[in-house]
Amino acid sequence: MDLKQFLDANPLINQAELARLMWPDNLKTARSRLSNKLNNAKAGSGKQRITDDDLKLAKDALVKLGVNIDGFIK
Repeated sequence: MDLKQFLDANPLINQAELARLMWPDNLKTARSRLSNKLNNAKAGSGKQRITDDDLKLAKDALVKLGVNIDGFIK
């Protein structure tokens, strides 16, 4: 399962907030950046895509969310 499939299967996860956690230094463009990468938007001579670095940032943010949810439930 890739990141797009995961987010589509879990609509409770807000993509805009995930993007802000992934790229906190670029808050103005984070949402559109993630959206463009998830949708393979055309940019220049190619398409934007989720890179291994992007996937690591997303996983790190989701792990933190999981820890927060686990702490709330207990």
